[in-house]
Amino acid sequence: MDTLCDLLKESIELYKLILDLEYKKYGAVIKNDIKTLDEQVCYMKIRGIEQKREKLLQSLGMSGKTLKEIIALGENETLKELYEELNKVIVELNKINGLLKTVIEAQLRRIDKAMIALGEKEHTYNNGNS
Repeated sequence: MDTLCDLLKESIELYKLILDLEYKKYGAVIKNDIKTLDEQVCYMKIRGIEQKREKLLQSLGMSGKTLKEIIALGENETLKELYEELNKVIVELNKINGLLKTVIEAQLRRIDKAMIALGEKEHTYNNGNS
C-alpha cells in the first residue's frame, strides 16, 4: 500500500499543478490575455501515473477496484487521507473549469453579437441553444 500512497501523492501534486494552471488560464481569459499554457505535460504525467496505479492494483489482485473500495478494505489511514486530499483538488479543478467554461461562452456570445451587428455572419457561436 505504500506504493499506492506514493502514486496518490504524485497524483495530488500534479492535480495541484493543473489547478494552478487553470486559475492562471481563468485570469488570462478574464483579462482577454490568452497565452498558451503548456498543460499537455501534466496530463501525460497523470496518464502515466494512472497506468502505474492500474499495474500496481493488478499485481495486488485488486484490478478494477476503485480507490474508495480499496480504502474500505483496510485500515490504512494515510491512504484515506491522500484520497480525501486528491478528491478536494479534483473538486476544485472541476469548479474552476466550470467558471472557465462560463466566461469563455459569454465571450463567444459577445463576439457573435458583434459579428452579427457588423453583418459578417448570422450566428457564429451556438453552445447548443438556438
